[in-house]
Amino acid sequence: MNPKQYLVRMASAIIVLTGTAQAQPIEPTIDLSDASYPVVITPTRLRQSLADVPASVTIITADTLRRYGINRIEEALRMVPGMAVSKSTGNEFRINFHGTNAFSPRRLNVLIDGVSAYMPAFSQVQWSLLPVVLDDVERIEVIRGPDSSSYGPNSMMAVVNILTKHPKDVERGLVSVTTGSQGLLEGTARLATTWGSTSVRATVSSRHDHGYDRSSSISNGRDGTSLNRFNLRALQDLGGGSSLDMQAAYVGGTLENGIGDNFQATPPDRQLNSTVFSSRWTKSLSSVHEVQVNVSHAATTAKQQWLSCWPQAAYWPEVYELYQSNPRLVNDILAGRPPTGGSARDMELLGIIIPRLISQGGLQASLAMTTCGQGNQDGSESRSQVEVQDTFVVSDQLRFVAGLGLRHQRASSETYFGGAVSNNVQWVFGHAEYRPLEWLTANVGGYGESNSLSGSTFAPRLAFNARLSEHQTIRAVVSKGTRTPDLFEERANWSYTVRDLSVPIDGSTTGRLFTAAQAKSGLASEQIWSRELGYLLMLRRIGLTLDARVFDDRLSRLISERLVATDFSPDNSGSVRLTGAELQLNWDLSDRWSSWASYGYLLNREASHIEETVQYSRHSGALGVSLALSDAWRTSVAHYMASGDGVHELRYSRTDLTIAHAFALGTQPGSASLTLSYLGTPSVNTYQDGPRYFTSTYNRQFSIHGQVRVAF
Repeated sequence: MNPKQYLVRMASAIIVLTGTAQAQPIEPTIDLSDASYPVVITPTRLRQSLADVPASVTIITADTLRRYGINRIEEALRMVPGMAVSKSTGNEFRINFHGTNAFSPRRLNVLIDGVSAYMPAFSQVQWSLLPVVLDDVERIEVIRGPDSSSYGPNSMMAVVNILTKHPKDVERGLVSVTTGSQGLLEGTARLATTWGSTSVRATVSSRHDHGYDRSSSISNGRDGTSLNRFNLRALQDLGGGSSLDMQAAYVGGTLENGIGDNFQATPPDRQLNSTVFSSRWTKSLSSVHEVQVNVSHAATTAKQQWLSCWPQAAYWPEVYELYQSNPRLVNDILAGRPPTGGSARDMELLGIIIPRLISQGGLQASLAMTTCGQGNQDGSESRSQVEVQDTFVVSDQLRFVAGLGLRHQRASSETYFGGAVSNNVQWVFGHAEYRPLEWLTANVGGYGESNSLSGSTFAPRLAFNARLSEHQTIRAVVSKGTRTPDLFEERANWSYTVRDLSVPIDGSTTGRLFTAAQAKSGLASEQIWSRELGYLLMLRRIGLTLDARVFDDRLSRLISERLVATDFSPDNSGSVRLTGAELQLNWDLSDRWSSWASYGYLLNREASHIEETVQYSRHSGALGVSLALSDAWRTSVAHYMASGDGVHELRYSRTDLTIAHAFALGTQPGSASLTLSYLGTPSVNTYQDGPRYFTSTYNRQFSIHGQVRVAF
């Protein structure tokens, strides 16, 4: 079935679904949430009270971000119990829930207002390219556990949903400037207005920093960031119960990369451009029935070029062919060992290569005869999708959400794919909340997906929430999560073509390096089965919220190997078991005092590959206390820690002191804040393979940054 036929059938199915739903009696409203508990929307796509949610949820509000001087979304996630946050270079965060494999963190999904920022080519979230400015963030909802039953594959371990502010809820204008250590300079300007039934918010931002001061893997600690952002959000009331929410965003700039190996003669900086367009049409058919149509398109292009200098022999066609057939023989030659064994064709190729090396004076002399040219890792990737969602309240006891969608994914790179590759994905999902008794809520849901590359997956979830009292709830959850192999794992055709060679090879100024790899495909989806027991206590009278859980997660069919051009052999042999407990506490002690705390205890056991223990902290947590000294002054202290039990990992410890002052600039309200940070260990070790790792370091343990905001 082609995409057009599928969309027609999808629309027909929704019409049938809508007609069936309208035949039901219309009594209660759609939102059945208990007002005494906070309401979240991410876990099941339904608006639910925390007391009824079939998952552990962490909510980070805009007020919390400002109070504690947090100026990056990545740093805010250190507040989440169990979240592993590592900054390997100045412009690359590696973030995993519960850690495990940190080479390309790919088991965590990130949404922005429900639209995934997960890109299809390399199963990754490029945190630096998130198309959102912190000043526009209303809150961050983090689902701590698998949520593939709602958002599909790649929501395997957790989901981070970044919810932005409604254009009607922001000031007419805002200007903010942030500056500080590590060359940090960020400026943001926002305008908002309303014309009739249309509300618009437009934000521009520019951020620059120079990253770490030095690194053992790249020259001169060259890992700075220079990015510009633009975000436009418009909401229009169409009348008749209809509304349209549209967003457009752009991120572009440079991520510096220092010279990382002996063959690079110039820095391989990355020039990146990312665009996102999305729209959500919502139609309230009645007080208990709502339909949404979501359409989005995201695209990223990257240019990464450098001067590459290799021995001339690395471009010989015979060396390339022999390496593809029998890499051991090429490695024997490079190691100075007599090459033995191989096919008749291998021996024929050796009969060409060895005399040619001798004619250049032998192996060592040949290695010294280099030629330089332009190498690149240019590429682009995109995802376009349409999804229809139907929400319906049957009665006070039962409500559900269901839908279906279609996505087209594409990646193009001469280096990584030998051209362009693509796939189509289609899915259905459904979730029901049923209250057979006043104190008991059952949640059941599932997500089924068909992928033209890797077949089909199904992720179910079953949960029961029992209210012990007005203020206490326990929950039991069993869920499955999956991660679909990405385009690179399934369709890689990885080789480096170098142009404008200073010394032509066989009369050509274009050559292809002998190190090349090609995917064999046939991989299955990674999966996790998660079991959780949770407890929620909310005492509004004293401002206390406590969430605790114990969990047992079994991950299997993992693609654990680090994929490099000289050893490209991904398989599904990986597995690991993660068990532990997590605790989070929010306590508003009085009108002046507020506090929060989080703690995670994790056991990483039965790992089949060392790579699944690279990012792992048995103990991690955070603690914050904030005090309003007066109507104009506030001070806050926060401490973040992780024990760093992964391979070569170092312990992480940071303490922040923030002082904030509210003022008036004429009639315009403003605020200023200053944050002083102390890093217990100003270095980060990042695993490469076996005994190898690299270290990124700041020169000083203390750093400082300040922000001034003025609204008008």
